[in-house]
Amino acid sequence: MKPRRSKHSTDLDLFLDFPSTKTYLAEVLGVSRSTLVTWENLAFWRIPSFRDAYPKTHDGSYDRESPLSPYQGWVLGRVGRLMAQLRRGDRVKQYIAKNPNDFSRYRYQQAFGQIQKIQKGA
Repeated sequence: MKPRRSKHSTDLDLFLDFPSTKTYLAEVLGVSRSTLVTWENLAFWRIPSFRDAYPKTHDGSYDRESPLSPYQGWVLGRVGRLMAQLRRGDRVKQYIAKNPNDFSRYRYQQAFGQIQKIQKGA
């Protein structure tokens, strides 16, 4: 993987309020598109709710070329943080297997709700 443009780009959770392309998300996270695609592939095969967030095509397969949902962007930010901390894909896969709730839609909705409360209070 190429070095990040900013070593702090995945320190905080990412909350977008719109679908985004992989290119845009890579830019926001300060990584190359190929790095983001590596993270996306890891998440696709290890996190069922991430995979199920993709729209399905007429033949029932997942449309992986469609823009990523805000939830998927949040997951990829977390995967990126793990890659920065653990340095190897195998370790990230093990972490995801042991801690699937860290990537659940429920956890995302909880965190997003907290951000909205903070914004309303400001």
